[in-house]
Amino acid sequence: MIRYKVIQDNRAESKNRGKWYARASHELMEFDEFVNHLATHHCAFSEATIRGVLIEMENCLRELLLEGKAVRFDELGIFRIGLKTKPAESAREFNAAKHVVGCRMNLRLGKRFLAANLSKDMRLREADHYNPLDDDDTDDGN
Repeated sequence: MIRYKVIQDNRAESKNRGKWYARASHELMEFDEFVNHLATHHCAFSEATIRGVLIEMENCLRELLLEGKAVRFDELGIFRIGLKTKPAESAREFNAAKHVVGCRMNLRLGKRFLAANLSKDMRLREADHYNPLDDDDTDDGN
C-alpha cells in the first residue's frame, strides 16, 4: 500500500503555484529489517547468511562500478556510474581533471520495475499522520 500526503506547490516560478498534489510518503526499512523480511519468505538461508551475501554484493557492486562496469541485476535493472561535468568550449579543450566535477549512481530500471508496470499493481491510501491544511506539515513543493 503506497501512502501519500497532499502537498501544495509553493515554488515561486512554478506555473502551478498554489495547486495541490499527492506525494508518496515512505517509511524507511532498515537493512536488518530487510534481511529479516527476506528470511521470512520461505528462504532456506539464515539471516546471517543473507546479511553476509548482501553486504558482499554491496562491496562488489561498488568495486565493479568504480572499474567502469555496468551491472545488471536481473529484472531490477542496470546499475552504472554517470558523470557530472562542466562544459568545455571544444573537445580539444576538454580536460577531465578540470571538467569532471563528480559522479552519480544511475539505475536503469528493468521491465518489472518500470513505473508503468508498478502503477498497474499499486494501491493508494492517504497517510494518516499529517494535516494537509496545516502549513507546518506541508513541504515547499520542491
